[in-house]
Amino acid sequence: MQHANIHANGQRWQWLRQHPIVAPSLMCADLLNLGDDVKRLEAAGADAFHVDIMDGHFVDNLALNFDTLKQVRNTTNLPIDVHLMVNNPEAYMERALAAGADLCIFHMEAARFPLRLMRMIHAAGGAAGIAINPATPAESVKLLLPQTQMVLVMTVEPGFAGQKLITFALDKIAELASFREEHSLDFAIGVDGAISREAAHQAAARGASFFVGGTSGVFLKDGTDYASAIKALRQAARR
Repeated sequence: MQHANIHANGQRWQWLRQHPIVAPSLMCADLLNLGDDVKRLEAAGADAFHVDIMDGHFVDNLALNFDTLKQVRNTTNLPIDVHLMVNNPEAYMERALAAGADLCIFHMEAARFPLRLMRMIHAAGGAAGIAINPATPAESVKLLLPQTQMVLVMTVEPGFAGQKLITFALDKIAELASFREEHSLDFAIGVDGAISREAAHQAAARGASFFVGGTSGVFLKDGTDYASAIKALRQAARR
């Protein structure tokens, strides 16, 4: 069975092969001045932008929406990953792709037909990502790994910024990285949730290359500017 056309080393998804990728989470940005913040983050060295879309059901919160995603797409040429924290990702995927997502990430816990979702994403020219919550084992996604471009390991329970790192979730990164090497696969491994410099260092040492930057890594409350925060996170994440 040939998987070469849907691996992350395909031309369409070459950006996912970078290490490290720092993707600021826009739900943590200044939403009243989001356009300016996107431009500032891009100038500060962001590699991509992480856009959270929530439904108030899968997680008990609401975040950004498709209109916001379109505006971000019109503001930047950087890759955009969309993290769908929703109960029925099948109903959201076409809108996410049409609004400008380069990488669509759905939750394994919510997807009824994950293969169908990945085929939909690939047909539209996007990269497919699978997110797993802290208590979800890596084993649950292994059959899908030949067809995914990224696994996003949640290191907090999804839905809210400002949580503490769940350290046992980091162990799944090493498990996924070992499986990737054993089977000669090329998917990226990302981490999302309380990703400080120390957490980024630990995750990178286990095999992660994609780092979502929220209030622990990019949007710091101590006055650190975006450029300094992104540079420090990137340096911590170098293996």
